[in-house]
Amino acid sequence: MSLYKLIVAGLCLVIPLHWAHAESAAIAIIIDDIGHNLRFGERVINSEWPLAYSILPARPYSVHLAKLAHQNDKEILVHLPMQATKPQPLGYGALTMDMTKQEFTQAVNTSIDAIPFARGISNHMGSLLTRHVDSMEQLMQTIASRDDYLYFIDSKTTTGSVAGQSASRYHIPNLQRDVFLDTKLNDEEFVKRQIRLLVKIAERRGYALAIGHPYGTTMSVLDQELSQLDKQDVQLVTVSKLIEIAKAKQWQAYSSPSPRVAKN
Repeated sequence: MSLYKLIVAGLCLVIPLHWAHAESAAIAIIIDDIGHNLRFGERVINSEWPLAYSILPARPYSVHLAKLAHQNDKEILVHLPMQATKPQPLGYGALTMDMTKQEFTQAVNTSIDAIPFARGISNHMGSLLTRHVDSMEQLMQTIASRDDYLYFIDSKTTTGSVAGQSASRYHIPNLQRDVFLDTKLNDEEFVKRQIRLLVKIAERRGYALAIGHPYGTTMSVLDQELSQLDKQDVQLVTVSKLIEIAKAKQWQAYSSPSPRVAKN
């Protein structure tokens, strides 16, 4: 790891410490699976909210939508397809267990290079691959060797994921998803409940991360619910800032003195 990366990683821990006290609870929201549909992609990217967009590599509208998001000052992630426990079509750039080390590394770099202006990476599916220590170590080693200093978001498609631990070992800023917003399609009440759950987690812990999809129902409910955040003393931030806030909270908890044990 370069000296530059170590310095920046350290700043992520040290600089934001005062935020733990000064800022309200924070949430961030990623919209996944961007790149297939132009109309849906443009609609979600033109949203007034500071959402992040996880874009699949080499889909018909991936580059166009990445450029549009950048023009709108929105944060972009590369949505890396990864092998799932059940056979599913993964599309271009898929990372699988049967790849050689060279094939794996080349696929990661090619996919990242295919999405301009990316700040981070997240896994698309991956319920099998993210449980595999060697694969996650190779992934994080490849990311850490690059010069663009990307963060990693574990979509947490399996409780057995080791992606976060591997990212931390390579000093890659990372978070895992707390809430999926729309696992039930076209269900407004479900999306509302998930957003409220997200807020509750943030109020308790100080931060929380959600993932949704470019569905009409999801975006309509987001417009309604996010407009109410100010009343709840919760702020919507970018994913990169949420990572900094999380680091500050974790550092504060680590550095706080343990309660004294009462002596008889």
